Amino acid sequence: MFSTILLSYDGSDHAQNALKAAAGLAKALNADLHLSHTPQIDTPTIVAGPFVSALEKPPTDEEVVEAGRHVVDQAKALAAKAGVEFKVCHVGRGRPAQHTLADAEAIGADLIVMGRRGLGAVGALAMGSVSQAVSHGAKCACMTVV
Repeated sequence: MFSTILLSYDGSDHAQNALKAAAGLAKALNADLHLSHTPQIDTPTIVAGPFVSALEKPPTDEEVVEAGRHVVDQAKALAAKAGVEFKVCHVGRGRPAQHTLADAEAIGADLIVMGRRGLGAVGALAMGSVSQAVSHGAKCACMTVV
């Protein structure tokens, strides 16, 4: 059914739930599991915790990249705990939805798994803006996890 699964991951609670679902599917179907992560300005906040002051200056590019590495390491650890590993971890720059769609196209994914809402506060209104954009733009099946 599915042989190449791409997990769009930002480290949020919904993304962690999506990772568990993707890992379970990959294991059950003996499918390749890839990770797509696009560090954003919000990424250091999830790494530092919820008590980071909103009045602090924006993180530097280096801080965003380092936080992105931490998120990928977290995902690898959670995947290992679930008994799977990522074939490749794709880390990009720019807009997460476009990066996820480009990764899916490049690897020939037949399923994209993602959390319904991520780190963005504005995007948390119903279905996150990234998951909505990926669902509309994907050329393969999409699974959105709460």
